[in-house]
Amino acid sequence: MRGKGIAFGAISIVNAIATGNGAALGVQLKTEAEVELIENSDQIDVKIIGSDNEEDKILAKYAVKEVLTDLGYKNYGARVTTKSDIPIGKGLKSSSVASNAIVLATLTALKTNLDDLRIINLGVDASIKAGVTITGAFDDACASYFGGLVATDNIIG
Repeated sequence: MRGKGIAFGAISIVNAIATGNGAALGVQLKTEAEVELIENSDQIDVKIIGSDNEEDKILAKYAVKEVLTDLGYKNYGARVTTKSDIPIGKGLKSSSVASNAIVLATLTALKTNLDDLRIINLGVDASIKAGVTITGAFDDACASYFGGLVATDNIIG
């Protein structure tokens, strides 16, 4: 089972760290993910195209695991491949974008549709577990997913 997902970058307008309220704006840079699910496996292999191979792959693993666990798919592993126009650590929300793209690719591989906010929250949960966010970056994930300008209460999510 294979699936593809695309998500777009974002920039912060209001950082949510201080109050829990944040705002972000979607941009046109993108990350593409492809997920191939493997039955009777517990291994998740990640390839980041264009990476120096020292980039941490834990977020990709958690994004796949969040979907599989949430939907009750036990005993599945995956091969994940990502390619991105978004530079890491430059404020363009590369982690939120990667988690969105990988969650979407995993859902596509499973031929499963979920509510938009449930999809976003799966990626946010993966980001928290991977330790790449303080607030959960719900505002960043929403701007990546929906595009445009979004304002969120990151505590309620």
